[in-house]
Amino acid sequence: MNYIELIKNIEKGIINPLYLFYGDEGFLIDEAVKKIVSIIVEPSNRDFNLEFLRGGETSCEEIISKAQTLPFMGERRVVIVKGIDEIKASGAERLIEYCLNPSPTTTLIFTGHKIDGRDKLHSAISKNGVVVQFKQLYEKDTAGWVVRIVKEAGYRIDNDAKDYLISIVGNNLQRLKNELEKVFTYKGSNKDIKIDDIKLLVEDTKIESIFAFTDAIGSKDINKTLRLLEKMISQGEMPERIIGMITRQFRLILLTKVYRERGAASSEIPAKAGFAPFLLEGYLKQAAKYSLMELKDSFYKVQMADVKIKSSDISKRMIIEKLIFELCSDSFYTNRVNQPV
Repeated sequence: MNYIELIKNIEKGIINPLYLFYGDEGFLIDEAVKKIVSIIVEPSNRDFNLEFLRGGETSCEEIISKAQTLPFMGERRVVIVKGIDEIKASGAERLIEYCLNPSPTTTLIFTGHKIDGRDKLHSAISKNGVVVQFKQLYEKDTAGWVVRIVKEAGYRIDNDAKDYLISIVGNNLQRLKNELEKVFTYKGSNKDIKIDDIKLLVEDTKIESIFAFTDAIGSKDINKTLRLLEKMISQGEMPERIIGMITRQFRLILLTKVYRERGAASSEIPAKAGFAPFLLEGYLKQAAKYSLMELKDSFYKVQMADVKIKSSDISKRMIIEKLIFELCSDSFYTNRVNQPV
């Protein structure tokens, strides 16, 4: 089962007595847990029918005891065990036995980051419960998530506003939720969210940083480029994401340059290159800074750095800094590698 199917089942009231949620997207895990709790446990009974436990701090016997406790003034209880990978081996056999025959009056939810599929506890949960891996959302899935959150809040968001919001925030779901809450508060009874609302209220750190970053590279300003790199890292961007942003940026600049030189109308370029129309002016300005040969060379260098980021043991930040020196070096374009588009 995937995240979308899980949420649909929860909203329909189809809730199992046993779950394992794991993966990189902790925000979605918390969201799924909260939805289950909101359906099963009345707010007035949460002191009696809702338990939070830590796997590394709780014995298997205590987990079983909490799961077997009958609900008080309600039909079901929820027991949440965070850190399934931290559960002590002592007593694990009894916990596995419980998972093979879970109590129908308790929903026991295990959460974790990485799971060993060969683990006996994982296997027992898989046989008798629901296991969902929460991966970081792709851009198209993030768009669907934004639409759902907006709809649940009673608002509507048009495509330009949605695309612009994701372009400047990325798929950081916690920040997306926070920014949308600001928009909801601002809009009040006006339920239609437009791109101007996003531009007014959401800080455009991602787009401004990456355009400034590539501007600095195009100007061969090493010091400024390194300062902007430090800024992006301090804003929480991981090296993998930064190199991905640079790769995507140079690919779109290159495509913009190619379509422009082939005589495509400006209005056609966004659809052909694959970016939102409101970004056109920025990409045209970027493309004007380079010759086509320089862009091909730059994109090739960025691609090679991307490969190293994903496959090398070298420090990821060091790879990005080396790329910056290569792109900003005066001698960079003296040894061109003529790569096809």
